[in-house]
Amino acid sequence: MKVSIVKRNLVTIGKTWFIFMGSIFSLLSVILSFVSWEDVGINKTCNKIIIFVIIVASTLVVATIWICVFRRENMIWENASGKVTVRYDDIMKIAFPKKYKKNKIVVIPVNTCFDTQVDEDIARCDKPLVSPKTIHGRWIKNMIASGVSKEIIDSRIDEYMNLKGINPIRELSREEKKRGKTKCYANGTIVAMEGQNGITYFLLALSEFDENNRAQSSKESIVDCLKKLLSFYDGNGQGFEIYITLMGTGLSRSGMSHEEALQTIKSVFQLYSDSIHGEFNIVIYHKDKEKVSIFD
Repeated sequence: MKVSIVKRNLVTIGKTWFIFMGSIFSLLSVILSFVSWEDVGINKTCNKIIIFVIIVASTLVVATIWICVFRRENMIWENASGKVTVRYDDIMKIAFPKKYKKNKIVVIPVNTCFDTQVDEDIARCDKPLVSPKTIHGRWIKNMIASGVSKEIIDSRIDEYMNLKGINPIRELSREEKKRGKTKCYANGTIVAMEGQNGITYFLLALSEFDENNRAQSSKESIVDCLKKLLSFYDGNGQGFEIYITLMGTGLSRSGMSHEEALQTIKSVFQLYSDSIHGEFNIVIYHKDKEKVSIFD
């Protein structure tokens, strides 16, 4: 257990500690109403103080371990028809379950061209496209590993665009973009794609590639995308559980920290809570506990 994780969760640890300690002392009070200290052979005041210190210290240790190690989710908002939960997990494990449990929606942030070319060998390509370290890249690699080729993914994206009458807002020339797709769609455009074992993917156009194929986004565009996601889910989500990762961190280059990204999502969800008619799950990568607390 890292000290930085403990520091980030001090307030929650303190609250949990008082709850645990209060419960133990309440139980002890009930027991002592029937049996005295002397009845169990504890006569000296110093022994009673030692027991008190042991209870205080042990409940602090238990509270710290519970919050920092075992507690992996926290419900932050709920009404009659929906709720919002923050959890530590790996979105890829949720997106690619080994067997069917129930219908779920997983949001995959992609670039506005819906590129599907993942470039891992950067020494062999000019201006790499989708990074294998992003959610976008990891999703494509997992799709291919599950038997869905890049060509099939492209075909399904095109079919959905045609079905819904979604048109690009502009088309780049090969001088502007030498590799990858050239049709650019509006921020917040969503393509729904069926996965396996009850999973549906919402491919959400979040970031734009610049002339060097580097993803770019801003806090304003992320807020706009979240609003469009809520509206789309309200009309197409069928009340299924939906899972969304932090947006605006890492290679999206919005400049937001993990804490800022989480607060942005929570704020938008609370502001537009009337569009939430199901369970929204904000997924924070489980190895990022040092960067953000689910209890903030």
